[in-house]
Amino acid sequence: MVIATTMCKLLAAMVVGFFLFRKKILTEETNKKLSAMIVQVTCPCIILNSVSSVSHDDPQMVLKLFLAGIVMYAIFPFIAYLVTGLMRVPKHLRGTYMCMLIFSNNSFMGYPVVQALFGESAIFYITIFNMPFNILFFSLALHLFKKDAAIGSGASEKEKMKLRSFINNGIIAAAAALVIYFANIPMPDIFFECVGFIGNITTPLSMIIIGSSMAAASFKEIKTEKGIWPMLPVRLIGMPLLVWGFMHFVTDDPVLISICTIGAGMPVASLVAMGSAPYARQNKSASIGVVISTLCSLITIPIMAVLLGA
Repeated sequence: MVIATTMCKLLAAMVVGFFLFRKKILTEETNKKLSAMIVQVTCPCIILNSVSSVSHDDPQMVLKLFLAGIVMYAIFPFIAYLVTGLMRVPKHLRGTYMCMLIFSNNSFMGYPVVQALFGESAIFYITIFNMPFNILFFSLALHLFKKDAAIGSGASEKEKMKLRSFINNGIIAAAAALVIYFANIPMPDIFFECVGFIGNITTPLSMIIIGSSMAAASFKEIKTEKGIWPMLPVRLIGMPLLVWGFMHFVTDDPVLISICTIGAGMPVASLVAMGSAPYARQNKSASIGVVISTLCSLITIPIMAVLLGA
């Protein structure tokens, strides 16, 4: 019941965004600007604030979880590349679909769900396991969106991976969070109060923008986005199964295994839609993927929780 309530709140925010677009209070241009604000400002604040909930009581387990997350997020892109190849995703959307497979909605949906199931300490564990998420998203994902758009415009030969393009607010925040934690740097409470206050608008605002983006897409466009349907079972079932199996080699603690598995079984990260906002075709696919996977996860997440004994 708690899981369903949490997801219904997120869906309610999407419905609000849908009607705001229909009433012309939000526009496609507004969505792009708000998405840029989330990616470059409010999300980095969430990353920095996540360190405030991390305990230093068991540094060895924290390090194991962090290393496990690095391994998983190193494997995910290769799996996503193989799956999108088997799906025969068009070249101008392949990177976008890879991102939908790699990145689950851990921060915006995973946190409240695991908190409801396992308590406050669960946020700490899922934060550590998914720290590599931030570095990978703000580097690889943003590059893939840009590359897809370049391919779609026929300028793929001009879009090359550049180190400078990887330096952005998200990367800086992720690196700072790691340094603050592992170097055990004391930060004043007012710092976390400020970044937390700003970061807290991310979840409702991102879901409102996704709902608004969906209002801009016709039902026909949703039907023609056929790649979403074969992607869904891999995102919602295949990825958490992979994490569940891998975590048995890391720890024998069933709670830690369940937390990481449920986090991996979240729908497509809303950040995928936010990050692709500057590119219309890629954003359309990503927004549809977020909404459809969120609807389907209303069924898959409760089932997964029951199977894991949560």
